[in-house]
Amino acid sequence: MAVFDGSRSMPGETSVTYLDEVPQDWTRPEYSALRDVLVHAYPRRLEAAILADSVGLVPGTFPEHDNMRTTWTALIRVLGDQGRLTALVEKAVEDPASAAYRPRLRELLSGPPTLAPPPGLPGDGGWWRARDRAGAEERLRRERLIHPRSRLMEIELAASVVTASRSVAKLSLRFGDLRGHGTGFLISADRLLTNHHNVLHETHGPATSIIAEFDHDQGVHEKPLVCRAKAEPSLSQPDGDWAVLTLDAPVDRAPLKLGTPFDVGVDDLVVIIQHPHGAFKQFALEPLAIRYVDDVKVQYVADTQQGSSGSPVFNEKMHVIALHQAEAPAAMDGGAENLWHNQGIRIEPIIKWLTSRGIAFGSTL
Repeated sequence: MAVFDGSRSMPGETSVTYLDEVPQDWTRPEYSALRDVLVHAYPRRLEAAILADSVGLVPGTFPEHDNMRTTWTALIRVLGDQGRLTALVEKAVEDPASAAYRPRLRELLSGPPTLAPPPGLPGDGGWWRARDRAGAEERLRRERLIHPRSRLMEIELAASVVTASRSVAKLSLRFGDLRGHGTGFLISADRLLTNHHNVLHETHGPATSIIAEFDHDQGVHEKPLVCRAKAEPSLSQPDGDWAVLTLDAPVDRAPLKLGTPFDVGVDDLVVIIQHPHGAFKQFALEPLAIRYVDDVKVQYVADTQQGSSGSPVFNEKMHVIALHQAEAPAAMDGGAENLWHNQGIRIEPIIKWLTSRGIAFGSTL
């Protein structure tokens, strides 16, 4: 799910943005995009309250809810009514604690019109194929926290995640004046694999500029690796939702090898290296993650966000087993609550497609 936004201000004009609107129109995607970033940057009530107080929130008006998504939704509304929302975003931009999300907060502060991200998988939630869908809420809230389940991992896995992360890049995309974010990873010295929907917007057409940033993280880099890339229609598969990007020049990073000689099955662990919301590089590691597998897809309960589309999905051996594609809700409690799941494209169909077109890549098979 790429995240799209663009600039609306003209040179010399006073910038009046959605942050200044009263009442707020939550049919505009800017508000939900801001809320989602703030939830990740300030995931605890105390952190959110301190930030709000620092910009003059009227005492006694901090909203009290049982989860931070609802809390931030209400707090954005309250701050908007009090004329403090712009100040809060400005404060968050300068806050060292939110450094991972600073680029996204700056973009949201500039007030560009935000395009809604591409929709997840179609349907009303019935797309979730796991055998435990009817009991998913019970399983996820109880069994996977209490039932025998070890989160202890071999230390070699940590080293492998760090090594593989060097080959994963944040994609900064332009669609004319509009901006977007996604993730991609090296499959050869001069080619990246990502989602087709990252580089071809259904309304605005193909990306006009693609920048791959391999070292967009909180590490110290003497010279961060940044490259231009281009998407060629002949190297894209819309139906499968994957695309190969060609870099302007080869890079001195090890491409990720595709595929695994091991079975992929329910309850397997997954690791996903990603750039959620276009922020610093992060990874999700989830034991017992996979809930469904077939020949073309794998579905799992592991965290991703908009901007994570095109991320590599690994098994516990750090073999690439899928290309992360989408997130979508499965309705719970008669529709009163959504339980979010994620889906990746199995890597085997992609391997066959690459081979049929003579595109070089490394394989563990």
